[in-house]
Amino acid sequence: MHTLQLRLKTTAYDRQEITRRFYALSHIHNVLVKHAKKLLCQLEHNKEYQEMLTEYRVLSKIKEPTKESDSRKDALSQGISSFRQGMGLTEAGLQSYIKVCGKRYKKLLSSQQVQKEASNVWRGVEKVLFGNGKQLHFKKNRDFTTISGKTNTNGAKFDKDTLTVDWLGLSMHCKLPKREKDRQYIEASLSSAISYCQIHRKMFSTGWRYYVILVLKGDAPKKLKQTGDSTMGIDPGTSTIAGVSETKVILTELAPETKQYEKAIYRLQQSMDRSKRAMNPKKYKPDGTINKQNHDPWRFSHTYRKNRDRLKSLYRKKSAYIKQSHEILCNTLLADSRHFLVEKMNYAGLQKRSKHTARQEHLSEVKKKDGSTRKIYKYKRKKRFGRSLGSRAPAMFLHILQQKVQLYNGSYREINTRTFCASQYDHVENKNKKTPLNQRTKIIGGHTVQRDLYSAFLISNTTNDLSHANRRKCNKKFADFIVMQEKEITRMKASGSSMKQCFGF
Repeated sequence: MHTLQLRLKTTAYDRQEITRRFYALSHIHNVLVKHAKKLLCQLEHNKEYQEMLTEYRVLSKIKEPTKESDSRKDALSQGISSFRQGMGLTEAGLQSYIKVCGKRYKKLLSSQQVQKEASNVWRGVEKVLFGNGKQLHFKKNRDFTTISGKTNTNGAKFDKDTLTVDWLGLSMHCKLPKREKDRQYIEASLSSAISYCQIHRKMFSTGWRYYVILVLKGDAPKKLKQTGDSTMGIDPGTSTIAGVSETKVILTELAPETKQYEKAIYRLQQSMDRSKRAMNPKKYKPDGTINKQNHDPWRFSHTYRKNRDRLKSLYRKKSAYIKQSHEILCNTLLADSRHFLVEKMNYAGLQKRSKHTARQEHLSEVKKKDGSTRKIYKYKRKKRFGRSLGSRAPAMFLHILQQKVQLYNGSYREINTRTFCASQYDHVENKNKKTPLNQRTKIIGGHTVQRDLYSAFLISNTTNDLSHANRRKCNKKFADFIVMQEKEITRMKASGSSMKQCFGF
């Protein structure tokens, strides 16, 4: 499966009508959320259901289960599932519930588009029931950007011959790009069968622009004419990527220009906050926090509304830039290698706050209310890497790389991080040595190596079972790695590429 996005040529009437349809979708979504929240609340207060759930959780924690405990656990699982089905808290139950509301908007949304939105709400319910979700949330109309279908014969229908989208009385032509290469790519992509269509909108400085996203069967057309045949080891970080193959060494910052977008977003958010406080003085307490006792409606100025659209447009630009930057970097890696060995990273865990409470090792001077000062050991911050992950999106980079590798018939494998200590292992001394995170270089065999590059070097020379570095390969290729590393670092310094906290220079 792959997707193709085409911009729609819309008239003023088309834009007005599509806006109505997004309002209808938001209403349907929030009706479903309200219904699902009510059912979840009933489950939470149902004594019989909670007793079965508690017993099931106790049995799930048994390390050495018996046949009796397994059979009891299966019976409880069936009972819990039947209880939810009887209430209608299933995907089919939500789709059946929204039929009446869907008929009210039958001239705006097709039956399958309504069902698809019910499936979207059900995914949120699943997170609350079976995952780490806490509660369902209502959404504003501005938060809806996609109306999706299930087939190309219901709702939004795309015609390959005329390049038009017919959608319940609307007929919109698609705008083709000017570049010949882009037109050829679209022509090659449209040779695949269409699974279904999505109507998508993006915020620009001039307002919403509308697109059709075609979900097509089969693989996407290949753009790269030639790929390398080497094997590259990759050590992904929160802000950087290090890669080492037989012929190439790369150490680069992910999405380096993202700071410009963050600064613009920060300045605009500050301006919007000042405007909102000036227009709603009674909604805030003297200390600046929101007064929850005041239930007056919020008032927004015309400038605030324009800035709100600008802010959404900035977020779109930032997201598009990060994705484009990652795709360019992936193409650079594929030009050298086709087989990749990657250290698996748990980015979801890295973005969470630390649970451990500790104090700093040095004294800090603080000023008291009476003007006197005292020295104390402050608490360490619990923040980790959430901001870096949001700005650099390393997980997106690895996902794009994996997709491209599969497209070009390569291999993408993840090493066993429990046994493979890439950041600690020294292949010369054949033992693990812990290194502080702020120390970006190490001495290996009398040579100074960059920490991330050396980890990538070890990963590229792993054993067949991906559990440990192959010491024989490391000894054989280490001299070539040192030469390539020195050339790359010299080139980076000459070009002004610097990131002291990550690169060490």
